[in-house]
Amino acid sequence: MGKLLLYIQGGLGKVIMSTAVIRNYKEKYPEHEVITVSGYPEVFFNNPYVSKALSFAHPYLWRDYISDPKVKVFAGEPYHTTEWIKNRKDRHLIGIWTRLLDPELKVKHNYPDLYFSGPELEELQRMIVTEKPLAVVQSTGGADPSASDWTRNPPKAELEKYLEKYLESHFVVHLAVPETPPLQNVHQRLEVLSRRQALCLVYHVPKFIGIDSYGLHVRAAQKKRSDTDIFLPLKDSVIRVSYDIVNNITPCETVQRLIEEAPLFHSTLFKNPIQS
Repeated sequence: MGKLLLYIQGGLGKVIMSTAVIRNYKEKYPEHEVITVSGYPEVFFNNPYVSKALSFAHPYLWRDYISDPKVKVFAGEPYHTTEWIKNRKDRHLIGIWTRLLDPELKVKHNYPDLYFSGPELEELQRMIVTEKPLAVVQSTGGADPSASDWTRNPPKAELEKYLEKYLESHFVVHLAVPETPPLQNVHQRLEVLSRRQALCLVYHVPKFIGIDSYGLHVRAAQKKRSDTDIFLPLKDSVIRVSYDIVNNITPCETVQRLIEEAPLFHSTLFKNPIQS
């Protein structure tokens, strides 16, 4: 029986996306054992296609796994491929990553896989009790929640205006960390939840409003259209990292042209704050 060690660098959303790549791999090699190494091993809990989920800090990782001659190690970076950089054939990152892992693999699975147990959901239901339908908003992402840039944090005033239409009909909870700028008129919830609890909450909540980050991929793991609004920086983002089962919201055409026509396109999009 073959063994694949998938070494996944990057953020939580990317790790969630990797579950679709693994499913595509297992479609061709069902007898192979898949071991993941990432910064977020809890993503793979209860996943029937992953035999072991390890962290980067796992003791004796090299001795027990990487150096094993029977183990195929893959640490390829899909963001560094020509397909991604030049946006060829309008391919989604999952497809690019799958073919990078093995050019002969078919991309049959285009949505991530997440598996939650009944007790996990019951625990959340005891923690949050409300008469109204629950809505969760995620307003920040990335390593710096306080930053304001196109790919991570939508303009605060505009997001608050957008949320107004849900304040009467829903109990709106802001899923945040202490560094996250607070939103007006919603219920603040700092990071008292574990990461696994937050994933379960985002997956099961009736209404989710978020950004191009992990919440998008958690909702896509439902594999069906849900009441989900996702803010994205460009239309290309919809094709490359998002899904047709969510409501994708992009800036107006004028803003998109300003970004795309800027001399330092990548700097404008990924580094400069919205106010610039």
